[in-house]
Formats: sequence, structure tokens, C-alpha cells
Amino acid sequence: MSDYATKNDVQEIVKEAVTDLSEVIGNLAQSMHNELDDIKLEQREIKRSIDRLTNTIDGFVARIDRYETEQTARDAQFERLLEWAREVSKKTGIPLRDL
Repeated sequence: MSDYATKNDVQEIVKEAVTDLSEVIGNLAQSMHNELDDIKLEQREIKRSIDRLTNTIDGFVARIDRYETEQTARDAQFERLLEWAREVSKKTGIPLRDL
């Protein structure tokens, strides 16, 4: 047996190395594809969750906005009634305690 590799020996070694490398690359590609699918699924779930949270927050903001509008209207009405009571107090001489 010789210490030197023949052309056929080198070709066989290269062929085996390419086959092994192709298998490794194929396994890596499949693994990355599976991981990417998992990430996409998780991303869709996160988006749905964010949409639900956004809708809930929008609902709360709308309720707060309505409440503040009603409160402003009530405050204005109360001020008008208080001003009217002060005028009545002046005209009738009946003292009105300050509120």
C-alpha cells in the first residue's frame, strides 16, 4: 500500500465530504425553516394580543372621554345654578352659604 492517495481516492473523499456537508446544510435549513415558522406563529399571536389590548384601551379611553364630557357639562350646569342662587339670595335677602 502506498503513502500517497490516488486521484480516485481524493475524488471519493471529496464526494463523501460534499455528501456529508450537503446533509448538514439540509438539516440546518430544515431546522431554521421550522424555527422561522414558530417565530411567525408567535408573532401572529402577539399581534392578535396587541389588537385585543388596543381595542380594550380604546374602549376605556372612549368611556373616560364621555365621562369627562358629562362632568364638564355638569360642572357648567352647577355653576349656572349656583350663580342663579346667588342672584336670588341678593334679591330676597336670604343669605347663601358659599359652596
